[in-house]
Amino acid sequence: MGSEGGERDEAPVHSVRVGAFDLDVTEVTVAEYASCVKAGACVPAPAVVQWPGVTGDDQQLSKDICNENRPDRQDHAVNCVDWNMADVYCRWTDKRLPTEEEWEYAACGGVCNEETSGPKLRAALATAARWPFTSRVASGSLGPFGLYDMAGNVWEWTASAYCPYDHPGCGDPRRVVRGGSWSMIDYLFVRLTDRSASVPSTRNTNLGFRCARSPGTETTRP
Repeated sequence: MGSEGGERDEAPVHSVRVGAFDLDVTEVTVAEYASCVKAGACVPAPAVVQWPGVTGDDQQLSKDICNENRPDRQDHAVNCVDWNMADVYCRWTDKRLPTEEEWEYAACGGVCNEETSGPKLRAALATAARWPFTSRVASGSLGPFGLYDMAGNVWEWTASAYCPYDHPGCGDPRRVVRGGSWSMIDYLFVRLTDRSASVPSTRNTNLGFRCARSPGTETTRP
Protein backbone atom coordinates (compact mmCIF):
# COMPACT_ATOMS: atom_id res chain seq x y z
CA MET A 1 0.00 0.00 0.00
CA GLY A 2 1.21 3.52 -0.75
CA SER A 3 3.75 5.02 -3.15
CA GLU A 4 7.26 6.37 -2.79
CA GLY A 5 6.86 8.43 -5.96
CA GLY A 6 3.69 10.28 -5.03
CA GLU A 7 2.82 12.85 -2.39
CA ARG A 8 4.50 12.78 1.02
CA ASP A 9 1.45 11.29 2.74
CA GLU A 10 1.54 8.25 0.43
CA ALA A 11 4.78 7.00 1.99
CA PRO A 12 6.10 4.74 3.26
CA VAL A 13 5.06 1.82 1.08
CA HIS A 14 3.96 -0.86 3.50
CA SER A 15 2.11 -4.15 3.71
CA VAL A 16 -1.37 -4.41 5.19
CA ARG A 17 -3.79 -7.28 5.58
CA VAL A 18 -7.48 -6.89 4.83
CA GLY A 19 -10.22 -9.40 5.39
CA ALA A 20 -12.70 -10.47 2.74
CA PHE A 21 -15.15 -7.76 1.72
CA ASP A 22 -17.47 -6.67 -1.07
CA LEU A 23 -17.40 -3.20 -2.62
CA ASP A 24 -20.08 -1.52 -4.70
CA VAL A 25 -19.32 -1.69 -8.43
CA THR A 26 -20.31 1.96 -8.84
CA GLU A 27 -20.56 5.06 -6.74
CA VAL A 28 -23.94 5.56 -5.07
CA THR A 29 -26.27 7.36 -7.48
CA VAL A 30 -28.68 10.21 -6.97
CA ALA A 31 -31.63 7.83 -7.42
CA GLU A 32 -30.25 5.30 -4.94
CA TYR A 33 -29.69 7.95 -2.31
CA ALA A 34 -33.17 9.36 -2.93
CA SER A 35 -34.68 5.97 -2.08
CA CYS A 36 -33.17 6.29 1.40
CA VAL A 37 -34.59 9.80 1.73
CA LYS A 38 -38.03 8.55 0.64
CA ALA A 39 -37.86 5.84 3.30
CA GLY A 40 -37.19 8.49 5.94
CA ALA A 41 -33.77 7.11 6.85
CA CYS A 42 -31.61 9.74 5.12
CA VAL A 43 -31.77 13.51 4.99
CA PRO A 44 -31.90 15.05 1.51
CA ALA A 45 -28.59 15.94 -0.06
CA PRO A 46 -28.35 19.75 0.15
CA ALA A 47 -28.23 21.87 -2.98
CA VAL A 48 -25.24 23.87 -1.79
CA VAL A 49 -21.73 23.04 -0.62
CA GLN A 50 -20.28 23.45 2.85
CA TRP A 51 -16.73 23.36 4.24
CA PRO A 52 -14.64 25.44 6.65
CA GLY A 53 -14.17 28.85 5.04
CA VAL A 54 -16.78 28.36 2.31
CA THR A 55 -17.97 31.63 0.75
CA GLY A 56 -21.34 32.73 -0.47
CA ASP A 57 -19.97 32.74 -4.01
CA ASP A 58 -18.90 29.10 -3.59
CA GLN A 59 -22.39 28.18 -2.47
CA GLN A 60 -24.06 30.11 -5.26
CA LEU A 61 -21.91 28.44 -7.91
CA SER A 62 -22.62 25.00 -6.48
CA LYS A 63 -26.38 25.19 -7.04
CA ASP A 64 -26.06 23.97 -10.63
CA ILE A 65 -23.54 21.24 -9.78
CA CYS A 66 -25.08 19.58 -6.71
CA ASN A 67 -27.05 16.69 -8.22
CA GLU A 68 -29.79 15.80 -5.75
CA ASN A 69 -32.50 18.05 -7.22
CA ARG A 70 -31.60 17.42 -10.86
CA PRO A 71 -33.99 15.01 -12.62
CA ASP A 72 -31.51 14.71 -15.49
CA ARG A 73 -28.80 13.36 -13.17
CA GLN A 74 -30.54 10.50 -11.38
CA ASP A 75 -27.91 8.04 -12.67
CA HIS A 76 -25.00 10.32 -11.73
CA ALA A 77 -22.99 9.88 -8.56
CA VAL A 78 -24.70 11.62 -5.67
CA ASN A 79 -22.58 14.53 -4.44
CA CYS A 80 -22.76 17.37 -1.90
CA VAL A 81 -23.16 14.79 0.90
CA ASP A 82 -21.06 14.87 4.04
CA TRP A 83 -19.45 11.91 5.80
CA ASN A 84 -22.36 11.32 8.15
CA MET A 85 -24.88 11.30 5.31
CA ALA A 86 -22.77 8.72 3.48
CA ASP A 87 -22.39 6.63 6.63
CA VAL A 88 -26.15 6.65 7.31
CA TYR A 89 -26.96 5.61 3.75
CA CYS A 90 -24.50 2.71 3.80
CA ARG A 91 -25.86 1.48 7.13
CA TRP A 92 -29.42 1.73 5.77
CA THR A 93 -28.42 -0.70 3.02
CA ASP A 94 -26.83 -3.04 5.60
CA LYS A 95 -23.40 -1.98 4.40
CA ARG A 96 -20.74 0.45 5.61
CA LEU A 97 -18.16 2.86 4.26
CA PRO A 98 -14.96 1.10 3.17
CA THR A 99 -11.72 1.57 5.04
CA GLU A 100 -8.90 3.29 3.19
CA GLU A 101 -7.04 -0.01 3.02
CA GLU A 102 -10.02 -1.78 1.45
CA TRP A 103 -10.52 1.05 -1.01
CA GLU A 104 -6.92 0.95 -2.27
CA TYR A 105 -6.86 -2.85 -2.47
CA ALA A 106 -10.04 -2.86 -4.54
CA ALA A 107 -8.95 0.02 -6.76
CA CYS A 108 -5.57 -1.47 -7.62
CA GLY A 109 -6.55 -5.10 -7.91
CA GLY A 110 -4.39 -6.04 -4.95
CA VAL A 111 -1.17 -4.04 -5.25
CA CYS A 112 -0.74 -0.55 -6.69
CA ASN A 113 2.11 -0.13 -9.17
CA GLU A 114 3.12 2.04 -12.11
CA GLU A 115 0.40 0.52 -14.27
CA THR A 116 -2.37 1.37 -11.80
CA SER A 117 -1.17 4.53 -10.10
CA GLY A 118 1.96 5.90 -11.74
CA PRO A 119 2.85 7.96 -14.84
CA LYS A 120 1.17 5.52 -17.24
CA LEU A 121 -2.19 5.99 -15.52
CA ARG A 122 -1.73 9.77 -15.47
CA ALA A 123 -0.97 9.75 -19.20
CA ALA A 124 -4.08 7.69 -19.93
CA LEU A 125 -6.25 10.04 -17.86
CA ALA A 126 -4.74 13.08 -19.54
CA THR A 127 -5.85 11.85 -22.96
CA ALA A 128 -9.36 10.91 -21.83
CA ALA A 129 -12.34 13.20 -22.41
CA ARG A 130 -13.04 15.38 -19.40
CA TRP A 131 -16.56 15.80 -18.10
CA PRO A 132 -17.88 19.30 -17.43
CA PHE A 133 -19.47 18.08 -14.18
CA THR A 134 -20.14 14.67 -12.65
CA SER A 135 -20.88 11.81 -15.02
CA ARG A 136 -23.29 8.92 -15.21
CA VAL A 137 -21.87 6.07 -13.13
CA ALA A 138 -20.18 3.21 -15.02
CA SER A 139 -19.34 5.55 -17.89
CA GLY A 140 -15.71 6.04 -16.90
CA SER A 141 -12.68 3.92 -16.13
CA LEU A 142 -13.04 0.22 -15.25
CA GLY A 143 -10.60 -1.19 -12.69
CA PRO A 144 -8.94 -4.61 -12.51
CA PHE A 145 -11.62 -5.98 -10.15
CA GLY A 146 -14.45 -4.75 -12.38
CA LEU A 147 -15.18 -1.58 -10.39
CA TYR A 148 -16.04 1.66 -12.17
CA ASP A 149 -14.71 5.17 -11.57
CA MET A 150 -12.21 4.38 -8.83
CA ALA A 151 -10.22 7.13 -10.55
CA GLY A 152 -12.24 10.19 -11.46
CA ASN A 153 -15.90 11.21 -11.40
CA VAL A 154 -16.10 12.07 -7.66
CA TRP A 155 -13.79 11.71 -4.69
CA GLU A 156 -15.09 9.04 -2.33
CA TRP A 157 -15.46 9.11 1.44
CA THR A 158 -13.82 6.30 3.41
CA ALA A 159 -14.29 5.25 7.01
CA SER A 160 -10.65 5.97 7.88
CA ALA A 161 -9.17 8.88 9.80
CA TYR A 162 -6.49 10.85 7.96
CA CYS A 163 -3.36 9.60 9.73
CA PRO A 164 0.23 9.11 8.51
CA TYR A 165 0.91 5.52 7.50
CA ASP A 166 3.66 5.33 10.11
CA HIS A 167 1.45 6.87 12.82
CA PRO A 168 -1.96 5.13 12.74
CA GLY A 169 -4.39 6.15 15.42
CA CYS A 170 -3.19 9.76 15.33
CA GLY A 171 -6.61 11.10 16.28
CA ASP A 172 -7.02 13.39 13.27
CA PRO A 173 -10.77 14.15 13.02
CA ARG A 174 -10.61 14.41 9.22
CA ARG A 175 -11.57 11.47 7.00
CA VAL A 176 -9.62 10.13 4.05
CA VAL A 177 -11.16 10.67 0.63
CA ARG A 178 -9.88 8.77 -2.40
CA GLY A 179 -10.04 8.58 -6.17
CA GLY A 180 -9.84 12.14 -7.49
CA SER A 181 -12.66 13.76 -9.44
CA TRP A 182 -13.79 15.40 -12.65
CA SER A 183 -12.76 18.77 -11.20
CA MET A 184 -9.05 17.96 -10.86
CA ILE A 185 -6.95 20.23 -13.09
CA ASP A 186 -3.76 18.37 -12.16
CA TYR A 187 -3.97 14.69 -13.07
CA LEU A 188 -1.39 13.98 -10.38
CA PHE A 189 -4.34 13.87 -7.98
CA VAL A 190 -6.32 11.34 -10.02
CA ARG A 191 -4.19 8.38 -8.97
CA LEU A 192 -5.17 5.35 -6.97
CA THR A 193 -2.62 5.91 -4.19
CA ASP A 194 -3.32 9.63 -3.83
CA ARG A 195 -4.85 10.60 -0.49
CA SER A 196 -6.78 13.67 0.51
CA ALA A 197 -8.62 14.66 3.68
CA SER A 198 -11.89 16.40 4.51
CA VAL A 199 -13.60 17.22 7.77
CA PRO A 200 -16.73 15.05 8.15
CA SER A 201 -19.07 18.03 7.74
CA THR A 202 -17.70 18.84 4.27
CA ARG A 203 -20.15 18.83 1.37
CA ASN A 204 -18.62 19.36 -2.04
CA THR A 205 -19.71 19.02 -5.65
CA ASN A 206 -16.78 16.69 -6.35
CA LEU A 207 -17.30 14.39 -3.36
CA GLY A 208 -19.48 11.27 -3.13
CA PHE A 209 -19.09 7.69 -1.93
CA ARG A 210 -19.65 3.97 -2.44
CA CYS A 211 -20.35 1.31 0.17
CA ALA A 212 -18.65 -1.89 1.33
CA ARG A 213 -20.01 -5.04 2.94
CA SER A 214 -18.45 -7.66 5.19
CA PRO A 215 -19.03 -11.38 4.51
CA GLY A 216 -22.25 -12.75 5.93
CA THR A 217 -24.06 -9.42 5.90
CA GLU A 218 -27.41 -9.81 4.22
CA THR A 219 -28.59 -6.84 2.20
CA THR A 220 -32.31 -6.45 2.71
CA ARG A 221 -32.83 -3.38 0.51
CA PRO A 222 -31.97 -2.77 -3.15
